[in-house]
Amino acid sequence: MTSITILVDNTLPPPWKAEHGLALAVRHGESLILFDTGSGAALLPNLRTAGIQIKDFTHLVISHGHYDHTGCLADILPDFRHTVYCAPGCTAPHWSHHPGVPPRNIAMTERDKNALENHPRKKEIARFTEIAPGVWLTGPIPRCSGEDTGGPFFRDRDGKIPDFIEDEQAMLLSDGTLIQGCCHAGIINTVCYCRKCAPHIPVKQIIGGLHLLHASPDRLQETAEFLKGVKITPLHCTGETAAKRLA
Repeated sequence: MTSITILVDNTLPPPWKAEHGLALAVRHGESLILFDTGSGAALLPNLRTAGIQIKDFTHLVISHGHYDHTGCLADILPDFRHTVYCAPGCTAPHWSHHPGVPPRNIAMTERDKNALENHPRKKEIARFTEIAPGVWLTGPIPRCSGEDTGGPFFRDRDGKIPDFIEDEQAMLLSDGTLIQGCCHAGIINTVCYCRKCAPHIPVKQIIGGLHLLHASPDRLQETAEFLKGVKITPLHCTGETAAKRLA
């Protein structure tokens, strides 16, 4: 039995605190997994609203190393005694270079980075791995579908080293639930990879950010066709237009 509580999202009704970011509490079997931690201001008050304490979680999963998914790690990791899962490169530099605006550092803060790097039970997931009964992490996701997953992302402030955000991973549950952070790898690539690694688990529902805010009409059409028959709960960076198209 799976239950998912949205702890952080761009829009949440009172008394929940909203912010640009994502965090989910995922209960699956005996596991209670904190998936991402938002930008930093909303998680702790929303945990109190949900009646959940950090010590209740059995695992912490970081989808990728952007600030809006890793906020307040420095606040919660000292009290977290279990394993923290991320993909290789999670703490690397990440910059965005949107036209008409100055370069922006979108990596996790130095404070959160230090807390993660020094956590005694930090574990990097490099391949499709079961971390708990019926819970798998993809690790880095191959980009093989031809899906447009580009963006104005770079490893450096000067915009000379492209950043393909290869540290992004997703989480697949045995009931066919696929959980996404931002899906920079592309949802088609992600689902195809899950089908390859776990062909016995059909993806039945998807929850999380799908990073389709600036997707072209052609990409939205391709994505919608591919996901026919899948229940979708679009959050965070999916975009209102994309959410309506997927619906």
